[in-house]
Amino acid sequence: MCPNRAIVLFLLFTIPALFFGCGTEEPPAGQEEAAAERRAAIRRLENPEEVAALGKVIPAEELLELAFETSGRVEHIFSQEGQSVPAGSPLIALDTRLEDNQWKTLEAQLERNWLEQEDARAQQQYHEEILENYRQTYQRLKRSVDAGALPASELDPVELDMKSSRNQADNAGRLLQRLQAQARELRLQQEEVGLRRQQKELKAPGEGAVLRWEVREGATVSAYQMVGEFAPAGPLLLEAEVDEYFATNVEVGQRAVIRREGYTDTLARGQVIFTADKLSEKSVLSEDNSQFEDLQVRRIKIRLEGESGLLLGMKVEALIQTGENR
Repeated sequence: MCPNRAIVLFLLFTIPALFFGCGTEEPPAGQEEAAAERRAAIRRLENPEEVAALGKVIPAEELLELAFETSGRVEHIFSQEGQSVPAGSPLIALDTRLEDNQWKTLEAQLERNWLEQEDARAQQQYHEEILENYRQTYQRLKRSVDAGALPASELDPVELDMKSSRNQADNAGRLLQRLQAQARELRLQQEEVGLRRQQKELKAPGEGAVLRWEVREGATVSAYQMVGEFAPAGPLLLEAEVDEYFATNVEVGQRAVIRREGYTDTLARGQVIFTADKLSEKSVLSEDNSQFEDLQVRRIKIRLEGESGLLLGMKVEALIQTGENR
C-alpha cells in the first residue's frame, strides 16, 4: 500500500477512536456528520473522480534520429530547433571541399578524354577514307593487270599502302575504344564522388521539425553518430505517468484535461488511448532516472485535441476524468 494512503486511513480511523474509545455514550449529531464526511473522503480516495498524471508532449509518429553515413566536419546547420520544414529541405551539411575538388578534377579529365576521343574518331575516319581510295586504285589496276595491260608488280605498292592505312585505322579504332572505357570509369568515379557529396547533406525525411541538435557548426562527427532528432508533422500525444496507487483507476477511453503543472488554465483536451499492462520502475519524465528507482508508475498515452498551445517536449499535467466511466 502507498505510504500516503496508509497515513490518511490511519488518521481517519484512529483520531475518532481517541474521542470515543473511553466512553459508551452515543456521539452527538455533529460527530455523526463528521464521520460521514470521513467515510466519503475514504471513498474518494478509493474511487477518485480525477487522477493527475505528469507527462511530456510527443509526436504521434516515432521520432527519427538524424545521422550521416560518413564522417566529416559540420559546415552549416540550415534548420533551427523547433522550426517547421517541408519534406526534402536541407537540414545540416558537412564540409564537401574535398569532394568538390575531386569532382572538378574528374570533370577536367572527362573533358580531355572527350577531346582525345574526337581526335581518335577523326583519325579513324581519315585512314578509313584513304583506305577506301587505295581499294579503288587497287581494283582499277587489277583490271588492267588482268587484261594484260600492266604487270602484276604494279599492285604491290598499292597493297602495302592499303595494309598501312588499314593498320592506322584499326589503331585509331582501338584507341577510341580505350578512351571510351576510360570515360566510363571516370563517370563511375564521378558518381561515387557525387554520392559521397550527397551523403554529407541531410534533408528532411518528411514535413516536420528538428527537435534538437546534438552538434554545432564546426564540430567533427563520425559515421552514424546521432547529430539530431527529427519529429514528423502530425497529431500530438501526451506520454504520461500515473502513480501506482491510482494506476488501476485509469482506463482507455477516459477523457482528460491538459494544463500546465501547478496551474488551472486548460491548454488542451484529450482521451486515453493506451495504458501499460505493468508498472515501471523509472520515470520517463526525468533526465536522471536514477533518482526515481523506487517510484512505481503506470505509463499511459493520451491523444490530444486542440493542442495549439502545446509544444513538442513540453511537460504538462493531465487530469484524467476517471469518474465518467463509473
